[in-house]
Amino acid sequence: MQRVVEWLYRYREHVVAALLAVIALSLMSYGNVTQLGGFRALVIGGLGMLQEAFAWIPNPVALQKENRVLRQINMELLQETMVLRRAGIENERLRRMLDLRQHSKLPLLAASVVGKTVFRTRQFITLDRGSRDGIRVGMNVVTDAGLVGTIIGTSSHYSAVQTLFNRDVRVSARLLSTRDEGIIAWDGFEYLLLHNIPKTHRVTVGDTVVTSSLSTRYVSDIPIGIVRSVANDPSSMFYRIVVEPAVEFWRLEEVFVILQSPPLEQIELERSLQQYIERRIGGK
Repeated sequence: MQRVVEWLYRYREHVVAALLAVIALSLMSYGNVTQLGGFRALVIGGLGMLQEAFAWIPNPVALQKENRVLRQINMELLQETMVLRRAGIENERLRRMLDLRQHSKLPLLAASVVGKTVFRTRQFITLDRGSRDGIRVGMNVVTDAGLVGTIIGTSSHYSAVQTLFNRDVRVSARLLSTRDEGIIAWDGFEYLLLHNIPKTHRVTVGDTVVTSSLSTRYVSDIPIGIVRSVANDPSSMFYRIVVEPAVEFWRLEEVFVILQSPPLEQIELERSLQQYIERRIGGK
């Protein structure tokens, strides 16, 4: 039935013309000119009234075409909005990275993340810069937000980074407000844990955690994260401090490598001291 209605509406002019032709032929055969003129005026007036009365009825064919056009326009606008939004986010991120490079006192090398590897509870990323660019094992990797990890291997054109989301990583850290020293480790999920802060010390939610100046592996004062919660552990003399990472590790695209190697002399001295202590303990 709907198709019949659509067909009649589409060819309504032809249908009306055919009906009028039939009526005209019938009236011509009637032969009374006076009555024919009056009847013609009546028919024309009636048709005008009918057309005005039913003008509000929508045209289903025209509505379908209009809906298709509107859907197409809406899709194109949605795609343009998504492109502009991505471009805005990209520009803001690049602006922050550029600002860090311009104001940092450390030598920075920009690199792009070209690979991500997760092996059980260990996360690594691959950068498109390597030893030919001056990257060495032990160098720190950062973003404008904070610490990402350290370089653990290089080739001529690529390098591998061990991120903080790794069960083997321990970072000497401190609370920015109180300068209390602790150790940062991954909790195995989406947060970090700050260990070795005694319950006798004051810890505030929202405090910033940065790398410690006592560390030989990490440059000092690099942001690590923000204290999310502080809980008393009845079985320990230390707080259980949950830290929200400053870096969004699942969205890493561009990073900076700090072109500064760890102090090898200090590392060798501390390693020798550790071996001496172990020998002394073993000798007892």
